[in-house]
Order: sequence, then structure tokens, then C-alpha cells
Amino acid sequence: MPTISSLPSSFLLLQQEGHLISSCLTTGLTELRSADVHNKGAFYAALFNLSIGFERLLKATVIIDHMLKNDLKVPTRKQLKEYGHDIQQLYRSCATIPYDEDMTLPKVDDLQPIAREILALLSDFAQTTRYHNLDALSAPPARKDPLSHFNEILESILRVDISPRSKARIGKTAKIISEAISDKTFTLMQGLDTKPLSTEQALLLPGLHQQATKHAVLYVVRLLSPVRDLISDLSRRAYGLGLSVPPFPQMQEFLEWLYDERGYVLRKRKWP
Repeated sequence: MPTISSLPSSFLLLQQEGHLISSCLTTGLTELRSADVHNKGAFYAALFNLSIGFERLLKATVIIDHMLKNDLKVPTRKQLKEYGHDIQQLYRSCATIPYDEDMTLPKVDDLQPIAREILALLSDFAQTTRYHNLDALSAPPARKDPLSHFNEILESILRVDISPRSKARIGKTAKIISEAISDKTFTLMQGLDTKPLSTEQALLLPGLHQQATKHAVLYVVRLLSPVRDLISDLSRRAYGLGLSVPPFPQMQEFLEWLYDERGYVLRKRKWP
């Protein structure tokens, strides 16, 4: 029976990384589920945590695959740094790793358009746009505002995944309330796309965002699930190495909360 002192540093460090990955991803999903135009901070918190958690999950996958192919030697810091924070490139690298009877992750180009755009948003945020607000104070931004980018994704989800009936019901309620308070209300705020909002829009958007963000969570879960399956297969290969102590933990155990079932995900508000 292995003891803590007998475990290699690779096991203990990847174990710590697993806790970090799980915490970031569950926090990010929870924040995304609660985000709307009146809670913009939750969009930022979701982007920070999901981009960090996704990047580190992919890097852990790359590391374990490298160890299995190179007599348990870990990649050098230089090799890992070549990826930078490019989540799309990390994903592409992981999509070349065969697992479970030669299955691989879906290629980026084969992802659904909305899932592909979410991956691009997370990658942009991890690399540059997390500093958008501060950078834009001194120079025209080189990349898209992450909230504007998120707004485009939410609008796509509303077109593709939300029924016209649901949208009409939300719109009708917002219109009735707006008309009832129009003579005594003044609205001074902007949407995720930085455009000014009318009172009716300010009342309308939270309901639309509540519908869209739960589907955005579903897209993220469906991006993560095959990565979990890949790192699970790689982790289980440790049992076939004939070693007295494993070189890395069973990383899928840190993602045991990741259950890809549409109804369950759409109902769930807090992760794990």
C-alpha cells in the first residue's frame, strides 16, 4: 500500500493541480449560470475561472501524455511555455491524442459553431482580453471586448436554442412593466455590447440572459466532457506500467461532478 511519502512528486503536484482545476471550473460554471446584464461581474468571474481551469486541464492532459510516451519524464518548462495561454492550440494538441479504442477529441473545426466560439473567447481571454478594460484606457484595443464577444455568443444561443415563444413571453412582460413605469423612470446603463439601454431593454435582457446562460453552461460542459474522458483514459494507463506507486493520480476523479445530461445541466444552478 503506497504512503504519501512514497508517492513521486509528479503524483502529488498533479493531485494539487486537480484540486485547482476542479475549483476553477465549478466556480466558473456557477458564475456563468448567475450572470446577466445587471451582474456583469459574474461574466468576468466566469471567464477568469473557466479560462484558467480549461487551460490547466488541457496542460495536465499534455503532461500525462508526454510522460506515458517518454519513460515518465515530464515535459520541460520551455516545452510547456511554447503553448503560452493559447487554449485553442492546447485543445488542438489534445485532439491528436488517441484514447479508448483510437477515439480522439472532436477537432476544433468539427465543433458546433457556438462551442467553437466559446473556445475562442476563452482562449482570447486567457491570452490578452482579460486586460481589455485597462489596456483600452491608453490605446485602441487590438482584440474584441470580452463582454461584447460574450454578448454575440448569447445572441447566437438565443437564436439557436431558445424558442420564439419563450422570448416573446419575456418580451411581453418587459414591455408591460416598462409602459407602466415610463412616466416616472429614467434608465442610464449600457448592455454587454456597450450600447445604451432603454428601460424596456434593461427589463428584457436579464430574462433573456437567464435563458441563454444556462445553455452556455451546457456548451461548456460538452466541451469539457470529452477532455475528461481523454485524461481519464490516460490516467488509467498508469495501472499497466507495473509500478509499485502510480506516477500520477486518476485525474478524472477531480471531475466526477461533470455530468453531461442536458436536462440536468439546464436545471443546475450551482456547481459542483
